[in-house]
Amino acid sequence: MGTTIKKIDMPSGAKESFDDVSAIKGTLTPEIVIALCGPMGTPLHAVAENFKELLLGSDYHYETVNIIKLSDEIRNVSELQNEKSISKLIEAGNTLREKYGNEVLAKLAIRKISLEREKTSGNKMPEDSAPEATVRHCHIIDSVKHKDELKLLRSVYGEMLYVVGVYAPIELRIAQLEKNKQGNENIYELIDRDSGEENDHGQRVSDTFPLADFFLRIEQQTDTHRKKRVKRFLDLILGTSIITPTLNERSMYAAFSAARNSACLSRQVGAAISDEKGDVLATGWNDVPKAFGGLYQNDSLIGASDQDHRCWNINGGKCFNDEEKDLISTAIIDLLIKEAVLKEADREKTFEIIRKGSQLKNLIEFSRAVHAEMHALLNAGAVHGSKISGGKLFVTTYPCHSCARHIVAAGIKEVYFLEPYRKSLATKLHEDAITENENDNSKVRIMPFDGVAPSRFLHFFSSHPQGRKQDDGRLKRAEAYPVTSVTMEAIPTLESLVVRGLESQKI
Repeated sequence: MGTTIKKIDMPSGAKESFDDVSAIKGTLTPEIVIALCGPMGTPLHAVAENFKELLLGSDYHYETVNIIKLSDEIRNVSELQNEKSISKLIEAGNTLREKYGNEVLAKLAIRKISLEREKTSGNKMPEDSAPEATVRHCHIIDSVKHKDELKLLRSVYGEMLYVVGVYAPIELRIAQLEKNKQGNENIYELIDRDSGEENDHGQRVSDTFPLADFFLRIEQQTDTHRKKRVKRFLDLILGTSIITPTLNERSMYAAFSAARNSACLSRQVGAAISDEKGDVLATGWNDVPKAFGGLYQNDSLIGASDQDHRCWNINGGKCFNDEEKDLISTAIIDLLIKEAVLKEADREKTFEIIRKGSQLKNLIEFSRAVHAEMHALLNAGAVHGSKISGGKLFVTTYPCHSCARHIVAAGIKEVYFLEPYRKSLATKLHEDAITENENDNSKVRIMPFDGVAPSRFLHFFSSHPQGRKQDDGRLKRAEAYPVTSVTMEAIPTLESLVVRGLESQKI
């Protein structure tokens, strides 16, 4: 791990002739890192193998594909080489995060990537040289379970990293876990635990999954089905085919863009409604309504006016919903003290318990903002009222229970979301009308989004930097090369910092 940034010697007496642009371009690398993330029971290992097989094939010509299983890293570090119990591996992973930091498994993956690159380079690099930039390596990390792991990987690899969120319907996941479980393990408990443990050092797939660059829904267990889905993403990553967005991808990008309009202190949420044909009818976002219609927004480049009464610009910049919940908590405590049920000395501790440990923390009823879904429904209804029924709603965050009733009443058929929302009671309060079962067409289906993440939409649907046609007007067959390629100059240095950190922790 002694590599440093490669030196480029200037020709003596020929400063003007040195082509620094070409020198920089020469450091760009086709090397890529693919990180998989998915809920327990998803066929992540099979997807990793599909990526490997396709990348080594004639369409992409990659030289090496290295699959790094983080479960194996847990076994090695925790001395559990032969352990197959899922629950014991989860416990071991949690222990490692608690002891060495939440990103420790990502650090182990980075070390493996660095060592693999050195091995394939033959360990013949001089000390003042960076690894050869032209080698077509791919490293697949199977799989990321915590957002801090993903944060570190992105800080080291930047645009070289592609995160794929893999999802399968719950019935397929249960069937897969039934095959692999050890002894009397409860698969439903494992699924819940994997989704999001209360412990900060635990697995937090529900927080990590929405941060993916691609969302890949595996609806069938056939190899053919997976390969077709994986190949589309590889064609987008490597620019080998002209691919345009699906109707759903266009709609979710519209929702994602709309969310940027929001000045809500809690979170920015965007929504888009499409008709049965897939045409976007309207968008919406969460923000405070103003008199006589519409929401507050900036009307000029100058910024907010004196008439902008959104929460951030009044009330000392405090969320009204949080303020009301604080008042309710205080009122409850005052009453308990008055009735001699509680001592004044316990006020502060009790406030923390009520405010952050009870269901009170999940209340959303006191927010001044119109929710994104409601705003989109209002906008669509004003112009396209008759087209809403049977349409789809795309929203960046899972609908809350307040919006759910409006979605049902408006006649929306399907809802697609990016981020989960644990406060929502949508399926509990409207079990008769809403379902998360993808196969139940008798109710409004709420499903995770499938396709290119809107945050990467412009990267992968813009025309190739080399253009699409030749001088004679025919389609140009582009060589497989990452459309977001990065320089190899800094990567080994960043990897070295991570590896030295592991060595200091004696891992």
